Amino acid sequence: MAMRRGKLDGIAPVAISGFAFALPGARTLDELAEVLHGGKTTYGQWPEDRITRALYLDPSASVGVARTSTLLGGVVEPSKVPHRWVVETAHQALASAGLEPGSLGGQPVPVFLAHSRGGGHGLYDAAVLAVAGQLQPYLVHGAHPNEFSHQELMDLTRKVRQSLRDSFGPDFVEDPRERATHRLASAISEALGTTEKALLVDGNCTGGLAAIELAARELAKGAPWAIAGALSYVDTVNQVLYSNSRLLSSEGCFPFAQKGNGTVISDGVVLLVLTSLERAVQERLPIHGVIRGVGGANDGAAEAYMLVPNPRGHGLAVGRALDQAGVEPRELGVILAHGTGTRAGDAVEAKVFDRALKAHGEAAQPASPVPVMSIKGNLGHAKEASGLANLVALLALFESGAVPGPVHGDKPRSLLEPGGLIEVEKTARSWPAGEQPRIGGVSAIASGGQNYHAVVEDRPSPARAQALLRGTRRRLARSDEPIAIVGMSGAFADAPDLATLWTNLLHGRRAFRRLPFGLGAPLDLDASRFTGNAGQYDERPADILRHDPLHYLLVDLARSAAAKVSIERGSNVPVVVSAEHCSEYGLLQVAAARLPEIEEHLQRVLRETGKDPKGVARTVRAAMKRLSIDLPELWAGSLFNLSPSFMAARIARAFDLTGPTCAIEAGGAAASMGGLEVACGRLASRDADAVFWATADMRLGVTRMADEGAMGLLSQRDTPTVFDTASDGYLPGEGATVCLLRRLSDARARGEPVLGIIRAVGSAFGTPEEHGLVSEPAMSLAIRRAWSRCDVSADALAFVECFGSGHPASDRAELAALGRTLGTARARPLLLGAVTPNIGHTGAAAGAASLMKALFTLAAKRLPATLGVTTPIVGAAENLRVLTEPRELKEARFAGVNAAGSGGTHYHVVLEAGPDLQETGA
Repeated sequence: MAMRRGKLDGIAPVAISGFAFALPGARTLDELAEVLHGGKTTYGQWPEDRITRALYLDPSASVGVARTSTLLGGVVEPSKVPHRWVVETAHQALASAGLEPGSLGGQPVPVFLAHSRGGGHGLYDAAVLAVAGQLQPYLVHGAHPNEFSHQELMDLTRKVRQSLRDSFGPDFVEDPRERATHRLASAISEALGTTEKALLVDGNCTGGLAAIELAARELAKGAPWAIAGALSYVDTVNQVLYSNSRLLSSEGCFPFAQKGNGTVISDGVVLLVLTSLERAVQERLPIHGVIRGVGGANDGAAEAYMLVPNPRGHGLAVGRALDQAGVEPRELGVILAHGTGTRAGDAVEAKVFDRALKAHGEAAQPASPVPVMSIKGNLGHAKEASGLANLVALLALFESGAVPGPVHGDKPRSLLEPGGLIEVEKTARSWPAGEQPRIGGVSAIASGGQNYHAVVEDRPSPARAQALLRGTRRRLARSDEPIAIVGMSGAFADAPDLATLWTNLLHGRRAFRRLPFGLGAPLDLDASRFTGNAGQYDERPADILRHDPLHYLLVDLARSAAAKVSIERGSNVPVVVSAEHCSEYGLLQVAAARLPEIEEHLQRVLRETGKDPKGVARTVRAAMKRLSIDLPELWAGSLFNLSPSFMAARIARAFDLTGPTCAIEAGGAAASMGGLEVACGRLASRDADAVFWATADMRLGVTRMADEGAMGLLSQRDTPTVFDTASDGYLPGEGATVCLLRRLSDARARGEPVLGIIRAVGSAFGTPEEHGLVSEPAMSLAIRRAWSRCDVSADALAFVECFGSGHPASDRAELAALGRTLGTARARPLLLGAVTPNIGHTGAAAGAASLMKALFTLAAKRLPATLGVTTPIVGAAENLRVLTEPRELKEARFAGVNAAGSGGTHYHVVLEAGPDLQETGA
């Protein structure tokens, strides 16, 4: 069969060489096929040790209460620590690919794991404990005067917290490093011994398909293998927030059926071992299926609210996937829909598929209706893993040679237009392998207007594989040209804009002040500042106050970054946000969803005092009422406050952008550069016009201070420094930035300002040394990889803006890496700087802060001093020099930027000065 020439320059065909999964009631393709063809339902009731029935179940639960209307859910294992679960599945996936344990050790194999909410007995439990530890002022409010002494209230607060901690049981993750959500990805790299990045991809329910798209791009760049996967783990918070969004059904999940009135959410993990089809054919590797194309899109400025599905983005995603694959609609044998069982969503999806099959003209249309099915009626909705669950279900259909009918023989709704090209009722049919290749489509849709679709083909015959490769070589193109920053903006403590930040750096100012929980450098962002212009965000003022204010700050920063650049409405401009899971606002939203637990343990502890029961009830009632007022309100949009990808969707909505949106997590500054690399990769494949890259971190609060203090990372000084014998850690800060990126040639052709140029990005993975933030071998490898990708000599480097955490072991490791790579390659000492002593460690915004300081330094040809350094721990022997005084630079064209984090992913970026930055504020 001749293949249609693709319209987009995209990924090469990707071979699924290995896979493993655990879904409710199915861990093998045979088990999954049995569930699907047998019309079985494998979801049930959440077990008591996952969600406590007495505390949380209320069939009549209304919006605004910390209850769930149903306990229906798809359980894989009653109790499992998720990062161990994904590691087990990764080992099984390797075995499926015929790879021995340890065979990927030392290889540059990137890991992309999709996850958006939860993560198990870790971060959310810690957030609840943090709120419980602050109950004292609420008890003062609730108790009668002189009923308790100050010390008694302190003791009661401590006992409530301990009682809660005891209730979490042995699965509670004590080590803050282990309960960070980015640990889900890094645990895989650590277990396999790989040396490339490990990134957590937050795309909500589209995350799994986004992960395979990013993995495919890495394979196109030359990676020998890539790991892509997704994890859904349902906990109390997920169930309560979905219930508040009115998305759950208490009767069951019935996609495309008359009685469909909501969904059932479930656990799920899917891991794929991917390689290029060309390599798989040449080396005779296992091929379980071929990913022909992946398309992503956002709804943009759709009229409906972000929880309401819209056909625009999904239609674009389906069309982009088919175009990238070079597949005609008539070649599709089945479509596995997102199909959640919600009335609005199923109706929209049916129309999208029908229109997509008609979009390429009559000659390309299928001769008979294409069966459309949803596995959620069998397994429930595996959220982040739902797209990859669809993919392995398609593999199961390939294996079984048949397409199943609808679950329970459900009567379909009147979803289809007359003369439609899809079929949702009589889908059961034989689908044996034959002369024509078997090809299917798989979809995933997420709140926030995020959409993905993938085109997957059965394992090809040798002749078919060669035909696929010939077709791809004719049309595949990539751009390795530099990326231009054509707009940028940012906000940090005591610096509402970048011009102020640069002024503060030049004058050696620090932004720290004392907060109720310690020293830090906060953004001081009040949501009420956005309510006066609510129309600019397409929100009601009341709803703005119920969202994380970071959403609106990023929209403002994006508008500032794009002020001198034309962004066409509806254009394919992706948005990538670098973030850590849950800002402080998000963690407080978590606590709001779990207030019943805090109340239960408060009652228990107060009863043990022997006080009058009526007085106890009064105290609890008054304390909880006041506490609930201080926590974010529970409402239909509360889901948006947990996942950073909604911030990306917010920017897409503000500019009416239809490119794919996601957030990237990797731990601290590594998240910054992970997002930058993903953004640059989207431009390199030439399927995007421009990319917004944003970073955001507002986590200053009790949870972050307690966790990073327990990790031994925080300084005990009010004037912290780095690379000095007196360095003892950092103080935490907050920040947010937005950059608009284009290919350099496009920026010049459009006459846009070039504020900086990304010449190369290098990444590596390695477990940090001495429980710190930096691995010397990994940082060295990231530096070497970056410099191998650009034609700049080490002597041309004006300086390196370092990660510079102030943690002694991490500083030593970073300096050792610089000395052994760039230091030894230069004739003159390499100048070093660090921004952390000025604005603190700004988490996921830290890498961007370093990059922006470096660009201003190049433009001004002046390197600010690194504050507080009096006795540097490095010197002439390493050919490195930490600046203790500002330095004028005679030549300043190139700079390097380091980034790292506790997750183990390390980055080095090579920057070139932007010729137009001086005119815009340097």
